[in-house]
Amino acid sequence: MIRRKLAGAFAMVVALSCAAAIQTVIANAPAPGDPMTVLKTGLDQVIAVFNDQRMPLNQRREKLRSMSLHYFDFESMAKSALGYHWRDLTPAQRNEFVPLFTEFIQDAYLSKMEQATVEKIRQEAKTANVSFLKQTYFNSGYAEVFTTVALRDQKDALEINYLMHQSDGQWRVYDLTIDSISLIANYRNQFNRVINNEGYQKLIADLQTKREQLRQYMSQEARNSASH
Repeated sequence: MIRRKLAGAFAMVVALSCAAAIQTVIANAPAPGDPMTVLKTGLDQVIAVFNDQRMPLNQRREKLRSMSLHYFDFESMAKSALGYHWRDLTPAQRNEFVPLFTEFIQDAYLSKMEQATVEKIRQEAKTANVSFLKQTYFNSGYAEVFTTVALRDQKDALEINYLMHQSDGQWRVYDLTIDSISLIANYRNQFNRVINNEGYQKLIADLQTKREQLRQYMSQEARNSASH
């Protein structure tokens, strides 16, 4: 469970940055602009962020936050996370939920990134290995990219697959699975339980509270990092 959470944190910032600067194995090299190439480009950009040892922790987080907007379709993720409840929302509620969900997801994973974690990533880079295995298309606009990541001191490689679709002419991630467990399905189950038991406004209040807690935590970590 711990290794799944760690991998998920970095998968959500565009690539498996826990294996940054690693040997990348690609079966059937893709053509430029296809889903696998898009993910590889994202990985290269993440590698550059983590290899910049002069970058402060807070700036590193903001850089990754900006990159995630380019590679993840947070609007589609938000709709899917609400499931059938989405159709019951007013336009105003939808406009409220999408940015709140986006910020919550970003903060939930970026908050795991402490300075010690950044150093761990650099150490993992020496021995870890990411394999881009294959990509399959559901139709002209949907695809899945299959990857594995082998971490140091871990017996079994993690299977992390990216579900992608074309949005505004760009391949973007709308879900990912870690050892066959869907990130969005996990949130959907949680959100559905809250809405059914306590209502939509309770979910909004919970997300807002959690977001504020995460931001306070990240601000404190950034101050601690800057003081060392």
